[in-house]
Amino acid sequence: MKTINKFILSIGAVASMALGACTGDLDLMPTDPQKITAGSFDEDPVGYMDRVMADCYLQFATYGANGNASVSGTDGGMTTFQRALFILETIPTDEANWLPAADADYGLIQYGIASPSNTIMYGVYSRLMINVAVCTDFIQTVNNGYFNIPADQQWKADEYLRQARILRAAAYYYLIDLWGNVPYASDDTSIGSVPPQMDRAELFGIMTTDLEQVVAAYGSNASQSWGYVGKEVAEALLVKYYLNAEVYTGTPRWADCLRHAENIITRHKGNGFVASDGVATGLAKNYSTLFAANNRQYANGGSGDVHENLWVIPSDVERMTSYANSMFMIAGWIGGDQNAKYNQTEAWKCMSTRPEFAALFEWDSNMTNSDDQRVAWWCTADDGFNFSDLTYNQASWGNNGYLAIKYTNWNLDEYGDKMASQPNATKMISNDYAVIRLAEIYLSAAEAYIHQGNSTKALEYTNYIRERAGLQGWSAGEFNLDNLFQERARELYTENVRRTDLIRAGKWISGYNWTWKNQTLKGSDFPAHYNLYPLPSTIVSLAGMKQNPGY
Repeated sequence: MKTINKFILSIGAVASMALGACTGDLDLMPTDPQKITAGSFDEDPVGYMDRVMADCYLQFATYGANGNASVSGTDGGMTTFQRALFILETIPTDEANWLPAADADYGLIQYGIASPSNTIMYGVYSRLMINVAVCTDFIQTVNNGYFNIPADQQWKADEYLRQARILRAAAYYYLIDLWGNVPYASDDTSIGSVPPQMDRAELFGIMTTDLEQVVAAYGSNASQSWGYVGKEVAEALLVKYYLNAEVYTGTPRWADCLRHAENIITRHKGNGFVASDGVATGLAKNYSTLFAANNRQYANGGSGDVHENLWVIPSDVERMTSYANSMFMIAGWIGGDQNAKYNQTEAWKCMSTRPEFAALFEWDSNMTNSDDQRVAWWCTADDGFNFSDLTYNQASWGNNGYLAIKYTNWNLDEYGDKMASQPNATKMISNDYAVIRLAEIYLSAAEAYIHQGNSTKALEYTNYIRERAGLQGWSAGEFNLDNLFQERARELYTENVRRTDLIRAGKWISGYNWTWKNQTLKGSDFPAHYNLYPLPSTIVSLAGMKQNPGY
């Protein structure tokens, strides 16, 4: 070994991961980076490659190894991948809000208002760019031969390279979506240099081309171990890219969206929920099971025969601390009176849902009960919640909206009923967080089919989702694109797609208002340039980047 990539020696922490011929479980165990030295590296090059690859995954799972936040100057939990996206994709929309009034930056974000100096912009942007940098550096390290991988282990290096490219493309998807024109670090960009800022459409082309190459490299092999990414996630990301292609590039890519969506759907059909037309859809039989304490079986590589959760971020109550993911999706909503309902001890009283979003669901006349399985774990008027005081601060919590909760720390059987054996009520929980689900792929395919003129197929796929939720399917005469977008809202709420969907539907800037949109009680239109967030002023200044228009 001629040299060691300085990333390996300087990274704050690494983690070990057992791959086991692509069939082992993800095992994120902190280790001492000081043990990685020029003298010891040659003792176990493959083992160290495992550990550095694991850090690529770790950056998506928590805010930093051993309690050290990767992003300085901001709240560590807030800069975890899932929670960072939730702040910019969900909190500014009708789905949720952030109640602590003393937090000025959060306070503006919940109204959809952002400025370049807002620390939220810096925190979320930095998280995504750190993930890009870690993955890119790993790719460079392997490609430059620094790991000295034996010939009989080259298969592992090749597989890791594919996984790192998928994870990097995932981070870039959100960078393109939220900020548009961002820097691009290629596999040849040296660490420490300032990569050039790239046009949104051009970067879209680079990322989709890279993912297409990864998918082709996998061939017919779509197997994926629990906790890892693979061909399934690569194609799911391509579905997300192509679904939004017209927004990102000005040119729609519906056929490409369908090509990958149908590949995924075909692989999953034959198990799970059986629709009224007799098709075994590959969806779980019950919605709530996908977010339960034992939801691991529904992930790719899980123990069950239904793998709806295509990409998951693993959690482990005993070995990982993360104030994000499934833990955040309960604690962020509830107060102490709700701990017993969700079997979790942490309660923040930080969020509620807005009346316009709650009204999208089919309720009884008192708006307390619904046949829709997707609100089975909500806190409604039956639990003492209402919309009588729409002042968004913690003092009004309980009166300013329902709690739109889907995760629980209960083990549920395939029908959504509690099982005999249950985990303890704890602060951290072990539910996997579902980043992308098969249900999203069905709905994305349905949207693409509508744009391709095939409303029959779009209706079929949308009704699979409705029927699984316990509702009557749409008829051909009442089904349209607006219905489909509402179904996406009901099915995918709090899964970090809402702002993107509203933009694609042409209802983010204008055409649809919700409570406190643009800091107006009844909602008002955003300025046209709000389709993109402002790049962080600190980053613009240091890197000499061009700020997005209007900021």
